Amino acid sequence: MPLIFILVLGRMPCLHARDTGGSAEKGALIRSLIMPGWGQYALGDHKVARRMVLIETGLWLSYALTRGATGWYQQDYRAFAALHADVAYPLKSDAYYYRLGRYDSITEYNQVQLRQRNISDVYRLGEGYDWQWDDAVSRERYKNLHRASLIAAKGASFILGGMIVNRAVAVIHVLFLSRMGTAATASWTPLPGGGRLRIHLLL
Repeated sequence: MPLIFILVLGRMPCLHARDTGGSAEKGALIRSLIMPGWGQYALGDHKVARRMVLIETGLWLSYALTRGATGWYQQDYRAFAALHADVAYPLKSDAYYYRLGRYDSITEYNQVQLRQRNISDVYRLGEGYDWQWDDAVSRERYKNLHRASLIAAKGASFILGGMIVNRAVAVIHVLFLSRMGTAATASWTPLPGGGRLRIHLLL
């Protein structure tokens, strides 16, 4: 979708940066914030534009997949809990589903909270929060499903951060193109292990 977007808009004469000076730079910067690569395309650096659009396309696809996986895992662990721990609908809070995988029953959970004097965290029996796992294997499998959902959600957040970084790199590159009048290449790649980024800027 981003690739089609940049190609269609790039062929519209009214959207090309034909002005000189500050107006052309400002227009390219705005384009880069909207869609990384659009500003480069407007300034004539089509090679870098294609590269950034491909990165943005990959980020959007990855985000869609991770968000979809988060929803699938949520449906799975909620249905699994209803089947193997007699968890009643409607759906509960995220904190409830987290606690559900740590204790065999609501009774065990409440006893621990009372010993720790966490009175506000105690669930009242018979108000729709009861649970009792049929065996330890089911509870462990539930924990794995719940953990997978949390990992997918964190992955989606990391990809959103990648989109912000991609726009920052695009803006920096546009500044070099417009102010130095020379070709430059810019890209970023996430490092294994998560969280860190390596940014490349070559003049």
